[in-house]
Amino acid sequence: MNKCVTVIVGAKWGDEGKGKISSRESRNANLVIRATGGANAGHTIVANGKKIALHLVPGGIVYPQTTCIIGPGTVIDPLTLVEEINLLEESGIPNVRSRIKISGRAHVVFEYHEALDALYEKLKANPVGTTGRGIGPCYSDKANRVGIRFYDLLLPEEELEAKIREALKLHNKALYESDMFIFESTELAYTCKRYLAEFRDMITDVTSLIRDSIENNKKIVVEGAQAFMLDLDHGDYPMVTSSNCCVSGTICGASIPLEAVKNVILVDKAYNSRVGNGPFPTELESSGNPKRPLEGDIVRELGHEYGTTTQRPRRCGWMDTVILKTEMYQSGGDALCINHVDTLGKVGNSLGYIKICTKYRINGDYTTDLYPDNISQFESVEPIYEVIEGGWSIDSSCRDYNVLPEKAKEFIKIVEKASGLPVKYIGVGPDNDDLIVRNIPGERIPSRHYRGER
Repeated sequence: MNKCVTVIVGAKWGDEGKGKISSRESRNANLVIRATGGANAGHTIVANGKKIALHLVPGGIVYPQTTCIIGPGTVIDPLTLVEEINLLEESGIPNVRSRIKISGRAHVVFEYHEALDALYEKLKANPVGTTGRGIGPCYSDKANRVGIRFYDLLLPEEELEAKIREALKLHNKALYESDMFIFESTELAYTCKRYLAEFRDMITDVTSLIRDSIENNKKIVVEGAQAFMLDLDHGDYPMVTSSNCCVSGTICGASIPLEAVKNVILVDKAYNSRVGNGPFPTELESSGNPKRPLEGDIVRELGHEYGTTTQRPRRCGWMDTVILKTEMYQSGGDALCINHVDTLGKVGNSLGYIKICTKYRINGDYTTDLYPDNISQFESVEPIYEVIEGGWSIDSSCRDYNVLPEKAKEFIKIVEKASGLPVKYIGVGPDNDDLIVRNIPGERIPSRHYRGER
């Protein structure tokens, strides 16, 4: 089988800048596939000088030769999809509708999913901090076998209504008892049929399309959504998303055979950020007061760390290679892309130092370089840092690793040694082209294993 697939996955809690490397890899791609999640993800593309925030359509849509697939592992809000298609057309992107293919196996996000999302967050003692887009309830319906797939939208309206009515039996009872809005199956079915007119021709068997592309050795790029630490199984549960967004989950959600994968690129930032609640061992304290900024405030402002989807300020902290190494062991990867290396240099210039977490100390004496399985252990986690004094300045036009400031190279070497992965791509500015590509193989670097060291 031809190895022609590049898989791009976020390494931490999302917002790592996957769009930068995805844009680069998609320029000469034939297929670009969105594999998991829904409108809770967000990435920004530039089309004809205009910035466009996308949540469902793969970023490769800006390149006229690409066919963009929304895969079977996704959950899709039809209204959001229609809005994105219209926005892309208004921005001058050619042949948008003919180049978007929707897996008939993808599930539909309804308004009642959004209502349930809000209700569940309200009732929880410790809210997850979801985007409120109905993603979790939609995946719950999928697991309960009452979900509505895009193939169902092609059914006669009365059959579609019957399926929606079945899904609403329990949902409306919960909403009614909470004094929330009750949904009518007839109205929802009618609305679906109205949306269907917009993308009927896009619904297809994407597996056959992907198979033919692999057999003909076409270049395929898979865009991961969210990131490893938000994975339903491997992330810090319960503060996770509702899908498997690790490497293996992304491959499955894209309908890609494992044998066709050529390389896996894990994308991270030179510092880390997170939206919502949950463990964050290297988090920096923030005051929220611009007159008295703390470390976290400085990182957030220099990195413009506000959510693409929610606009919420992100929690910020130092680079954590413990998570990277854990991901390498559990999920795999061939190379790293580290964005915001220029921003980290500015942070170092402002604070006089930067830090890289390479191990954790747990309960005062147990040292590990792998992420604990048990979330309760994080109450006693102490990050162990390597420190680089000062910072650096990088011109965004830099494309040669050899001319990077020595302290920036030192940072890269520490990350490589601690994680066991080579840093092949280095982000040095805000634009998609502000990227250094190192001429190194995507082979893992041997790294010492510290689990159980005392």
